[in-house]
Amino acid sequence: MNVFILVVFFGSALAFPFEINVNWPFIVADEQTNNMEAFFKDQKIQAEKAFTSSIEEARRMKNSVFNYFELKQREISDDFYDYVESVKESGRKFSDSWSFLPSEEAGDRMENPDMVLSVPSIIIRNGYPCETHIVMSQGYLLNIHRIPRSKNGGGIPKKTVILHHGLFASSADWILNGPEKSLAYILADAGYDVWMPNIRGNKYSREHAWLKTNSKSFWNFSWHDVAVYDVPAIIDYILKEKGEGTKLTYIGHSMGTTILFAMLTMRPEYNDILTAGFALAPVVFLSDIKSPIKSLSTVASNVAQMEMLYGSYEFIPKNSVLGKMTQSCDVDGRDAAVCKNLLFYICGYNEKQFNKTLLPIFLSHIGTGTSWKTAVHFAQEVVVGGKFQQFDYGTDLNLRVYGSKAPPQYDLDKIKLPLTLFWAENDLLSSEADVKELYKRLPPTTQIYKISDPDFNHLDYLWAIDAPTLLTDKILFYLEQVYSTL
Repeated sequence: MNVFILVVFFGSALAFPFEINVNWPFIVADEQTNNMEAFFKDQKIQAEKAFTSSIEEARRMKNSVFNYFELKQREISDDFYDYVESVKESGRKFSDSWSFLPSEEAGDRMENPDMVLSVPSIIIRNGYPCETHIVMSQGYLLNIHRIPRSKNGGGIPKKTVILHHGLFASSADWILNGPEKSLAYILADAGYDVWMPNIRGNKYSREHAWLKTNSKSFWNFSWHDVAVYDVPAIIDYILKEKGEGTKLTYIGHSMGTTILFAMLTMRPEYNDILTAGFALAPVVFLSDIKSPIKSLSTVASNVAQMEMLYGSYEFIPKNSVLGKMTQSCDVDGRDAAVCKNLLFYICGYNEKQFNKTLLPIFLSHIGTGTSWKTAVHFAQEVVVGGKFQQFDYGTDLNLRVYGSKAPPQYDLDKIKLPLTLFWAENDLLSSEADVKELYKRLPPTTQIYKISDPDFNHLDYLWAIDAPTLLTDKILFYLEQVYSTL
């Protein structure tokens, strides 16, 4: 689960105050209609008061969260606090249009081109081959970035890995830490064919065969739809592309793990199609979540309310998250206090594993777009605690969609795929208790591994300085275990 979106979510209520603009047409033919007109005017006033009251309540809840963040501010190191101030300055040089993919020419003009280059361009710039494949699922045109072999050449290996990113993220997650530390490059050099999908709605998968991007229908999806339709379509495409004998393993981070477990329950045939699954920071049960976003979940657990409140079906409309973040951090007071240490607030404090020189690059690729429904589905998971369930539409609509008042739970008993879970003590989003509860409900063949660094957090799986020794070596070890038995 990525984190910078919270600045947009709670900062915009301050930046863009709401206006009530309700047009009530009245046609008054004679004096006998005056009473009716007065009645409807009174109803209008009451409706406006109720709406305004709900907005004020949302703002009060938001302010209480900001106050919490201000208190937590004191627990974060002054060094990181000061460093983010300097990053704000370089942030002003970033592109202000998140939906466009910058060119190599733009990258050459910057001190670090990776800040503006697209994922394929970064991969090629680092000397690796790269391909872009497009898979259509329910009309969505999904871009998959592929590193088919090592930079040293050779044939395309049969051992194949899918790397699926987390919430508000993209395939960039797997390459931004550089060739020596990023999982995608290390797997390619170890003899794996690496495929990195992009979820529907992010900046690489924003096209649809018949729906417009600004339509409500385009954004009417959650991670459930990705699990049931998109990832199976991607798996089928890869196996068809590569041919007989292909051994395919799925590795997901955060929401990428949620998608894996939902798919294995809803499409159980993929338990036999995949070779193994690796879950980095599993997000299935969220009853013991330690992150401050737990207190925000009750506010953001209804799609219609969020869409009405922010006037968009997309969670991050139009402007870049980075642009919004920089703008919000320029504001003195509580907004700045949130922005300056948002990473550590949400994911866990671990300064020694955080590569400060790469922070501008990370920021430039974070927040690639998703639907309100996706974010709300996670908020619902937090609210219900120890349940892993489908989207909750409310009692009436649940009866129409599911035939029951409550949404169905995903049946983890259907999972048969060999799995390995990775967890970290300082991960505030994927806690020890929740991961171990998941482990108890999975097949006895499931393995579980605790990261040895006690300060390892939710984003260290992607960006840690010592990721190769703390995590990647263990992934390679378990992968070789899997393939040695085939």
